[in-house]
Amino acid sequence: MDVNPFQAPGRWFRGNTHTHSTRSDGRVSVAARFGAYREKGYDFLVLTDHGKVSDVSAFTDDTFLALSGSELHPENPYGGATYHLVALDLHEPIDVAGLHPNEVIQAVRAQGGHVIIAHPYWCGHTLFDLLPLEGCFAVEVYNDTCAGIGKAISEVQWDDLLDRGKRLLGIACDDAHGTEHDCFHGWVMVKSEKLTRESILDALLRGSFYSTTGPAIHDLDLVEAEGEAQPARKVVVRTSPARSIVFKAQRSLGRCCLPPEGALLEYAEYTLHGSERYVRVEVTDAEGRKAWTNPFFLD
Repeated sequence: MDVNPFQAPGRWFRGNTHTHSTRSDGRVSVAARFGAYREKGYDFLVLTDHGKVSDVSAFTDDTFLALSGSELHPENPYGGATYHLVALDLHEPIDVAGLHPNEVIQAVRAQGGHVIIAHPYWCGHTLFDLLPLEGCFAVEVYNDTCAGIGKAISEVQWDDLLDRGKRLLGIACDDAHGTEHDCFHGWVMVKSEKLTRESILDALLRGSFYSTTGPAIHDLDLVEAEGEAQPARKVVVRTSPARSIVFKAQRSLGRCCLPPEGALLEYAEYTLHGSERYVRVEVTDAEGRKAWTNPFFLD
């Protein structure tokens, strides 16, 4: 992340970056979809119907932000399944027929939009499919609709990309199509000074957010470690009660922190060895729900 949200000014806004309506394969109207998220206490929602772009400006007011987007499906020239790319802040449809996926990403960015790699585990995508993609800013670490086949979490794909130098952020989302099982279960908490299109998108791009399916992250910092024989730094985190807090870095680096039997954690720390290129934090609560920070990029 370029910005540590826990040290940045502003307030927290809850949002979802991936959802569908009856304009594609969703089962509720655009108006009903925005209304439902507003009623559940969300601050912003991106509508990402397959291959469609809707004018959603009528659903924005002083207390709620509606953003336009789309889910795009360029063919995979590397032999794997078709790509699913979520485009944020898209304003005109893009015909992806015959385009290389990187040309699609470039077309999104030419409109001022931003691209997230959607549910790579669900797609069966490996590094062979994912490494060639250029210009994405994030990958969906959690996608709730994919929980229907037990493939909601794409942590391995995210870490594989991070291990190989891709500076990608991690997004939790619903990918809502229906009204029950794939709604309100995965979201981002964005630290922003304003609830405006410009401010929220800037915060997302800079990594000023964490992703969650329930646990809260209260604080995260990279500080000097005291009492070490050699100068060192450590990552410290404070969370809602958790059954585990894990620090993940490339390959065999990291630390899993567990509480004593019958207890829960609300604090953990990890002293860096010095060779870490990135460190991210993963929190699991007593119900098995998870939260993810974005990586500190250390190289």
